Amino acid sequence: MARALQPYDPSNVYAAHSSPPVETIDLSRLMTALRRQRTTILLPAILMGALGVVYAKTAPDTYSGYASLMLDSNMSGAIRQVGGIDRTVLPDDMIENARVVLESDKLAFDVLDRTGLQNDPAFLEPPVSGFSRAVGKVMGTILQPVTWTRAQLERMLATPGAQEPGTATAQPGDPAGGTAQPIDPMRRLAAAMLQGGIDVYRQGRSTAVTVAYTAYDPATAAAVANAYADAYVQDMLTANASAVGQTTAWMRGRVEELRSQAQAAAAAAEKFSTEHGLIGTTGGDLLTSQAVSELNTSLTTAVGDMARAQAVLDTYDKAVAAGVEGLTSGIDLTIGGEISDALSGRISNYNDVRARLQRTIANAGPGAPQVAGLRQTLSTTAQRLFVELQGQQQEARSALAVAKARVDALQASLDEATRRNNAQAANMVKLDALQKEAATLSELYQATLTKAQEIEQQQSFPVSNVRILSYAQPPLHPSGPSTMRAASMMLVLGLFFGILRAALREARERFVRTASDVTDHSPLRFLGHLPVLPRTRNRAERAAQPLPAPPAPTGGTLPAIGRRYKAIRATVPILSFPNSVYAETLRHIHLAVGTRHEEVPLLGITSFHPYEGRAAVSLNFAGQFGLGKDSVLLIDADSRGRALSRMIGMDAVPGLSDAAAGQGDWRDMLATIEQTNVTVLPCGLGTGGRADDLITAAFMTRLLDEARSLFGSIVIDVPPLYPVAQGRAILHELPHFAIVAEWGKTPRNMPEIALADDPELEARCVGVVYDRVNLRRLRRYLPPGAAENYVGMAKAYSQAR
Repeated sequence: MARALQPYDPSNVYAAHSSPPVETIDLSRLMTALRRQRTTILLPAILMGALGVVYAKTAPDTYSGYASLMLDSNMSGAIRQVGGIDRTVLPDDMIENARVVLESDKLAFDVLDRTGLQNDPAFLEPPVSGFSRAVGKVMGTILQPVTWTRAQLERMLATPGAQEPGTATAQPGDPAGGTAQPIDPMRRLAAAMLQGGIDVYRQGRSTAVTVAYTAYDPATAAAVANAYADAYVQDMLTANASAVGQTTAWMRGRVEELRSQAQAAAAAAEKFSTEHGLIGTTGGDLLTSQAVSELNTSLTTAVGDMARAQAVLDTYDKAVAAGVEGLTSGIDLTIGGEISDALSGRISNYNDVRARLQRTIANAGPGAPQVAGLRQTLSTTAQRLFVELQGQQQEARSALAVAKARVDALQASLDEATRRNNAQAANMVKLDALQKEAATLSELYQATLTKAQEIEQQQSFPVSNVRILSYAQPPLHPSGPSTMRAASMMLVLGLFFGILRAALREARERFVRTASDVTDHSPLRFLGHLPVLPRTRNRAERAAQPLPAPPAPTGGTLPAIGRRYKAIRATVPILSFPNSVYAETLRHIHLAVGTRHEEVPLLGITSFHPYEGRAAVSLNFAGQFGLGKDSVLLIDADSRGRALSRMIGMDAVPGLSDAAAGQGDWRDMLATIEQTNVTVLPCGLGTGGRADDLITAAFMTRLLDEARSLFGSIVIDVPPLYPVAQGRAILHELPHFAIVAEWGKTPRNMPEIALADDPELEARCVGVVYDRVNLRRLRRYLPPGAAENYVGMAKAYSQAR
């Protein structure tokens, strides 16, 4: 449908636009499609379900035996530790591992060795249902050419050294050997049949599994299930023992190799140390490194002692530098560190005398008689203290000289030791690497030796992590085939195919069916459905209708009064069914044309694409249009299709194209259909070229102007809109027209695009009708509430008059 263009509004550029509607599933259309395709969906399901029932009823009975195994059974922690059985595997992984082992070729061959089924004809040739046998014969007959061609190609392409058919190679788990050796075809067939019948599944959420085998004999089913259980347990024991044995042998060689490597590394480190004089200590360090460390410690201590001696000497130097006058004047004297008893006593006497002198002066004043005596005593004490300080100064100076000499000696020794140690630095690095390598190999040797001893103890451990919970017993009742299961599976399969086929049919359904296919996608009007009319029978008893009287002349070049055109015999089907749905739809077209309020109704009838049924619609519409009225002129303007002219038997007579080419008067080419008011102008003998150009130009306009004075109404069968341009050229000369679409054949997009680029023609179109409509099938495309459901309720066809 064409969209109306809105003028540009700059003030509303940024206005909020309405969001597009959310696409949802139209349940009514979905239900309509399901109802329409119900036969397509249900028929395959019913047929497949019936085939399932037939197969289940004709198939032989099968029996299933069940044996239970417990994986990683509840054993004590001591047994688990001694046996080395690991339980790090998750239950799901354990189940999958067990399923793979139980379905392997190795276990199938082990079961054959236990049961000997490869020699049992009843097992190798199971019974076959009659249904399967019949299907096999039919398929074999159908595929026989393909089989013969394949055999011929294989024989031509086969080489002399190729392997003969029916032989096989031994599998790794086959008891016949692990090398490529021929296997008995019967043995291979029996193993394949065992693998096809085995089923392994988990019991609930436990680590227990059930081994089920289905066979046509109950004893065979139980025996095979039990054989699989025993073979699996034995296979686990054998696999554990084999793995431990291989690991032990490898570990022994590895231990010997590591021991040799550790010894060789230790010997290399010792040899290198001896060759380069790298003497070690009990702590593992070299002697030179230890000496440097000890000298560093001693030097640090000596430096500290020298600093202390220097501090003591500085104290004595300060006290001696002041002299006796300084001591007499009362300076504070503080000597740190260790001092002699004599010096300590003299300092105490000096401090006591000075303290008494200061108290006396403070109490009695400087002029007191005791002050002079105390000053004399203080001077004598100061002289004695000074002498003692000088002696201690000499001792402190001597101690400092000794400390400095010790520091110098230690520094020289440290420099010498460092020089020797630096000279062997590269050798020390290499020796350290050799010693670390020897230590690493020794540790690895010890760990490997310990693990090898543990594995050797586990080699002959007789306990497995699998045990049998229950053995299978011969079943008393068959387990299959289940009629309900087979029928249900085939029914679901058939339903799936039916839905798939219905979906494909719906995907290909792109044609007009209902009125909404026109009204929802285009501005065109829908006028109704034209169902298929039955063939008309010869009704000789019908009263002949008199030919209509010619219209009165209006002057000019009109034909003379009383002129009649030649009559032809042709059938107008709608005249036999005046009360049919077809007739009612034509009346809708008549009403649409009548609303134009024209003196002489003129209507063109065209189609979207080439369609011969359009000519029948034009003929029927003209026939109904002429009932009880003046004569109707029916023009066949389709010089390419000629469907209307062929329908009335006038495709080989002059007509419109000849008149347009100037080869006669169009009035002389008219013919009246007997017992109707319809006068026909055939398309003529010319086809295309200059005639088409004239028709689409001035001649059609002049013809219509002259015909309006001669006929009460005019109907033109116009060529289709596509793919030729002739139809559009004619429609531009007509005031209005109707379009005929073939029901179920015209694409849905045609009403939308046919006139979208030509608004003038779109305005002249009175509507669209569907031709060849199947009213019974039409209901399949209609939702329950559609108005078109009432089309079939009208009287379908009239009785013969």
